[in-house]
Amino acid sequence: MTVRGSRFTPSAWTALGAGVVAAGLWTACSPEVFGAARFTQVWTSGLLLVVGALTVYLAVGTLRTRVEVFPDRLESTRGLRRTQVIGPGELVTFRASGKGNTVISAATARRRGFSTNRFHHHHDALVDWLDRNTGEEWTAFREFFGKLTVQQHRAPLRESLSTLLIVGVFLATLLTFPGLFIGNAYDAAHREQVTCTVTAAEAITVSSRSTRGIGSSRAGVGVETSDCGRLTMTRGVTSDDRDGIARELNRTKGPHVFTVGGGSFWLRKNTPITVPSPTVYSIDDLSAR
Repeated sequence: MTVRGSRFTPSAWTALGAGVVAAGLWTACSPEVFGAARFTQVWTSGLLLVVGALTVYLAVGTLRTRVEVFPDRLESTRGLRRTQVIGPGELVTFRASGKGNTVISAATARRRGFSTNRFHHHHDALVDWLDRNTGEEWTAFREFFGKLTVQQHRAPLRESLSTLLIVGVFLATLLTFPGLFIGNAYDAAHREQVTCTVTAAEAITVSSRSTRGIGSSRAGVGVETSDCGRLTMTRGVTSDDRDGIARELNRTKGPHVFTVGGGSFWLRKNTPITVPSPTVYSIDDLSAR
């Protein structure tokens, strides 16, 4: 009888980790994405490879973790370690852990052992084996365990929501770091010229400061257009000239040629969700007006 948890979640994490590894290999083998930003290519691809490989390692280890119950022994496999054989009377320490004390761990004097969850498949078979093949240590633990606050039933909805939250945070972190750096490097290497109709402009301060005052602020110009959405220009803009740029744009409303980052502008035009403002490098025909 094999005591193990569900295979669905670790299998999903294995697939997700493999996807991150594939993304790391793609970035490592795609110099055209980064242009001259070789250092960004090296560290972002390396980070993706390390995170993806670690995710796969942990997920595969979870898939392998199990306790096989035989009449005369237990065979415990933890992570990627070799399977350990545990005979009757060898287990000397037991403990409960986890939220609701659902995790049961045991070890021998030689530090062989296992860790399992009370809600794993066939956990009752393991408990029956322990009742028949362990000594007073197990009896004392069961008496102590009866005094603990124990979760009585599984909470599949809560577990699913927790997993989705963790996956969401994992993906959001990768999209932010190193995703933003990859996006910035791609924009710098794939600049495009687009014509947008300016309807209004204003001098602004683009701030990344938190409520604790951590961060930075930059001078910029916010540009409203009728066909490209709102554009924010900070490249080459200083606190001394932002007012003049805004006044000139308001004076010359109408079509202007913007040099933008190809990746961020494509996302603005082709995705239904709200994305950050495209990178604007210059307004090419502004000085000629």
